[in-house]
Amino acid sequence: MNTTTAASNPRSLLTSTRLTTLRACPRRHYLRYELGLARVRQEAARRFGSAYHHGMERRNGGVSLVDVTTEARAGYATCPDWAEPTDWAVECETLAQLLAGYFWRYENDNLEVLAAERSFEIPLTNPDSGKPSRAFLLAGKIDAIVKLPDGRLAVLEYKTAGEDISSDSEYWLRLRCDGQISLYVIAARAMGFDVATVLYDVTRKPTIRLRQHETPEQYGKRLLDDIGERPDFYYARREVPRLEDDLAEYRAEVWQQAQQLLEVRRRADRLGDPSRAWFRNAGRFTCSYCDFAQVCLNGIRVAPGTSIPSGYQILTDVNPELERQGA
Repeated sequence: MNTTTAASNPRSLLTSTRLTTLRACPRRHYLRYELGLARVRQEAARRFGSAYHHGMERRNGGVSLVDVTTEARAGYATCPDWAEPTDWAVECETLAQLLAGYFWRYENDNLEVLAAERSFEIPLTNPDSGKPSRAFLLAGKIDAIVKLPDGRLAVLEYKTAGEDISSDSEYWLRLRCDGQISLYVIAARAMGFDVATVLYDVTRKPTIRLRQHETPEQYGKRLLDDIGERPDFYYARREVPRLEDDLAEYRAEVWQQAQQLLEVRRRADRLGDPSRAWFRNAGRFTCSYCDFAQVCLNGIRVAPGTSIPSGYQILTDVNPELERQGA
């Protein structure tokens, strides 16, 4: 199967993040993926997660801890005008020390990395007829495909979390129902890897904070000491298997979402203001985490041909996370 289509329209690619955005709020999906609107400044959680993932990618490539943390710190060498310098330095220390703790925690993990940061584009197929969609492809980037000590292959997915990741927490129950890993299993098999399971590798963000009169460097040292004293608080690995029924359910679900997306697009084409076809889902747990809350909740209309709100840009590629193809 041909798993990549270099000339595909970026707006025809259905990623897990895009599908989650569509389910959460159609208006948010319209702004981000139909128009390509994005903040110029990346939010802290997303910025930190991207930097941490990059560190994991470099580790999988055989780069040493010294070089990985040096690169991580280099990314924070210049504090931008919009950032508070102390907060920026603390974020840098947090990243460097969590990476250092990870290297220590898993220095003898016995995982063989077969592929890292592997981007994919695969057909979206009708679960009833088996025919491919003419409008969409499924796309994403798998953090790694690894061989476990018992010889099985697994999709390895890195996560950074700001909540409890102990073995009995709800966090793991939600992952069990996360369609993203179904997509990654389907994609890995399409690329020729006979994966049997998914290995989630989760790092928890620290709950300790900078103390009064403490420098960011002192905070970093204290964080590293805390990691050494209670590593299970910060790091957890757990298998989250996918059954064939799970994969079938995902295929049906994503096909249904694709058909709904096409229907809303058709309606938008008939309206003078296409944004009206994409209804809002206004609520505390949707708006609080939305990049477009201030635009949307203040009634600022954004449509083709209108001016771009201050602090935003229009992306030529709505899926920039797919740009780099791994080995």
